[in-house]
Amino acid sequence: MQKPTLFSIIFMAVLALTSCSTTKTSPTSPTAIKDQKLSTYFTDEGIKITYSLFGKLEKIEVYGQADAWKGNLEALAEADAYAKLVKFVHGSQVSTERRTKIIGTAIEKAEDNSLNKYMTNEGIIDVTDKQIDQEADDKSKNSSGSINSASRAANIVNTTSVSTITSITAQGRLSGIRKVKDYKENDGKLYVAVYSWSEQDQAASEYVRNRMNGLKN
Repeated sequence: MQKPTLFSIIFMAVLALTSCSTTKTSPTSPTAIKDQKLSTYFTDEGIKITYSLFGKLEKIEVYGQADAWKGNLEALAEADAYAKLVKFVHGSQVSTERRTKIIGTAIEKAEDNSLNKYMTNEGIIDVTDKQIDQEADDKSKNSSGSINSASRAANIVNTTSVSTITSITAQGRLSGIRKVKDYKENDGKLYVAVYSWSEQDQAASEYVRNRMNGLKN
């Protein structure tokens, strides 16, 4: 009988290990949880916030408006956007509580898939505060632990939003924010400009600024 060679022994060992790894599954293996993105538009404040179930702020958009018949539309719309951001930060306590409640309810409802009908092609749940009001009810089936988790994430989103907007408006004008689109509505009578801050834009801006400072030094 021919003795097995060293190569055949190694080959059989590798084959056995490969077989075990492909057939054996571990019930304790961690499963990645998708950090779903939500976008909530506060209609009365003209501000949309995009964030995640885990409380990470992704983007802030503000809708500046001006009567189309007036001159210097862009400057007027930018001034309106600035005013809305300042009001968002320094609004009444009721407004702050409402924002946190709306964001928390959105997170809570997204976790139980109640908001899937509002999902865009990009996989973002896009809702208004009015729609969240309609979705909310007193017979929530979620556990208190889930609700508390959503509330904590909502507080993080609100706090981060306020901090970011404070930075944007610190110099008495829009800073670190760019206009992404404009359009007219109400039969062309109202001019609307949308200004946006995002985490990616902020990172890019800081990178360019650091590079320029490095070149100056």
